[in-house]
Amino acid sequence: MSKRMGLWIGLMLFGLVLVSCGGSAPASTATPEPEPVVEEPEPTAVPTQEVVQEEPEVVETAVTNAVTVSDQELSADNTVTIASVTADVPGWLVIHAQADGKPGPILGYAPVQAGDNSDVVVQIDPTGATETLYAMLHVDAGAEGEYEFPGADGPATDAEGNVVTPPFNLTGGLAGEPVLMLAENDTLGSYLTDAAGITLYTFARDVPGTSNCYDQCALNWPPLLVEDGAALTAGDGISGELGTTARDDNTVQVTYNGWPLYYWVNDAAPGDTTGHNVGNVWAVAYPETLVFLGSSEELGSFLVDKEGMTLYRFNSDEPDKSNCYDQCATNWPPLLVEEGQMPTGNAGVVGQLGTIERDDGAIQVTYEGMPLYYWVDDAAPGDTNGQGVNDVWFVVPPYTVRLGGSDALGNFLVDAAGWTLYTFSRDVPGTSNCYDQCALAWPPLLAQAGEIPVTGFGIPGDLGTTERDDGTIQVTYNGWPLYYWVNDEAPGDTTGHNVGNVWAVAYPDPLVFLDGSEELGNFLVDSAGMTLYRFNLDEPGASNCVDQCAVNWPPLLVEEGRVPTGNAGVVGQLGTIERDDGTIQVTYQGMPLYYWVDDAAPGDTNGQGVNDVWFVVPPYTVRLGSSEELGDFLVDGSGMTLYMFTNDEANVSNCTDQCAVNWPPLLVQAGEAPVPGFGVTGELGVIMRDDETLQVTYNGLPLYHWANDTAPGDTTGQGLNDVWFVVSP
Repeated sequence: MSKRMGLWIGLMLFGLVLVSCGGSAPASTATPEPEPVVEEPEPTAVPTQEVVQEEPEVVETAVTNAVTVSDQELSADNTVTIASVTADVPGWLVIHAQADGKPGPILGYAPVQAGDNSDVVVQIDPTGATETLYAMLHVDAGAEGEYEFPGADGPATDAEGNVVTPPFNLTGGLAGEPVLMLAENDTLGSYLTDAAGITLYTFARDVPGTSNCYDQCALNWPPLLVEDGAALTAGDGISGELGTTARDDNTVQVTYNGWPLYYWVNDAAPGDTTGHNVGNVWAVAYPETLVFLGSSEELGSFLVDKEGMTLYRFNSDEPDKSNCYDQCATNWPPLLVEEGQMPTGNAGVVGQLGTIERDDGAIQVTYEGMPLYYWVDDAAPGDTNGQGVNDVWFVVPPYTVRLGGSDALGNFLVDAAGWTLYTFSRDVPGTSNCYDQCALAWPPLLAQAGEIPVTGFGIPGDLGTTERDDGTIQVTYNGWPLYYWVNDEAPGDTTGHNVGNVWAVAYPDPLVFLDGSEELGNFLVDSAGMTLYRFNLDEPGASNCVDQCAVNWPPLLVEEGRVPTGNAGVVGQLGTIERDDGTIQVTYQGMPLYYWVDDAAPGDTNGQGVNDVWFVVPPYTVRLGSSEELGDFLVDGSGMTLYMFTNDEANVSNCTDQCAVNWPPLLVQAGEAPVPGFGVTGELGVIMRDDETLQVTYNGLPLYHWANDTAPGDTTGQGLNDVWFVVSP
């Protein structure tokens, strides 16, 4: 056979091969000269291309192209290794999944040099992997070093004109869907989800490698579980380390950089992030976390970096501006990030992380606007040697104010270290009236000039600041200045509650406050300052004001389940009752509270004395009054002096008829418990009088007013007839 005839037959056979692959034969080209060897770039994984390449354009080369494969397990970093590749020209080794028994979607590729290549590593997308894969050789026929397929870089053929694409098998099972994926929103940036897009969280009370969330916690925060030994994979953009930890119930929980991952039971759909910052201890799991929580018994919680090194703030800085340079910055190195990097915090870091550009162009991390630093003398994680240096360097608590609580008082505000915070009824919103000795006993919660106080999770009100007379800056809550009590000895102590009838723990959402007037003394108002009233025809725990009465005297209502709380000075017991129409009405010492329809503005008391059955509500039944002459003695809630009658007997009143006109008894409603104010050390009780009214007693002595006392503090009944006297506490 002539060479020309042989060449013609070879070309015909090559064309038939191409037709069998669904393609058409290109024009014959001369065998290219080998190109210079270039440095081999890293293998590159590509997202699975779902469209099967049924018509590849085969680039004709010399006949030495060959690929040798072997069955293998997918590596932990999602790579396969091809034993040898021989290529006539520089090209690409492309890994395909199987589709309909032939090469299908592309999973990844790596460059090969002209000549022999050994152990070619190709990173692939494991989510599209099949048990059988194909290692297809392509030529680099387009732009040099740029993978162009579909395009110029078509498959290469062997000596027989066949596309070089040997199959091999993955052993040990497939990775399947990735365990972790990335999601993003405008508020939180990028965060981790499972394969279905459900948000994953971390728990500040865990430690790397160990979950501390069990029982009810695990019902609310179900762990992300896998089978023991299951392959773990992550989607694009997730560079941290996937792992597992064995839980106490022998299930296997997925970890990310050691931190156990959880769901939040109240997230209902992909994209929900309602668990972020719950309880100040849960946060979405970030792919790269910069700031974490550390703690000590002495300092409570504070910010640390990912290695556990303590971070500090400089009180001579200003928000979004560092004033620490030169030798200062040598001693206090700033926490820096790359330009464009968005700093994120682990669970418990509830404030706003940001960045500023320093004078030298470096990018420094900030927390609530304040730049963060290290201290050069901290040698190990947990060191806090920089605390208090020169009275201007301090660790950074994650929040200024958060929620604390007790069984007795419910939820109330505490500082970052858990110390109880209080309000003072003699303050007014935005202004402190506690100075000198008062401020020594009740130290104000202070902030630095320009500092923005950070609110912990669950606090509905607004934190702010007010400047005190000495120029210091005091933190406020809904305008009310916040204080400590010097006699609280440990976090959680509440020994300052109701001190002097003017101090109370700071409640997150107080409903009832104190107001007053010269005429009426102190009385209860709502959070807007509108006066509250009681109806003397009610009974404790029951309202008798319905229909038109309730139109004229609207009840003070709350949502079902809400526990009403009072601001400083509201010393009695707030509660609720269900009305006949199913609404929930607030009570004080069991007596329902109302508004008066004709009160138009805060401070109005137009309902006082209406029909002799409607009255403002003093915060206590009996409290202490005093005078220079008589010292301390008992007064009623409005400050009117109370008296005792020496002709009475224990728990028996002998003052009736005209006597009771001149000396009106201090009365309560049936079932009402009288409220003692601070310093009233004896026992308040109730007796029934001959007319079946109920009179308040103090250590068994019936209590009375004097008709000729016209103002709080009057004591004109003292010593009358040598039988009437003020009552010492």
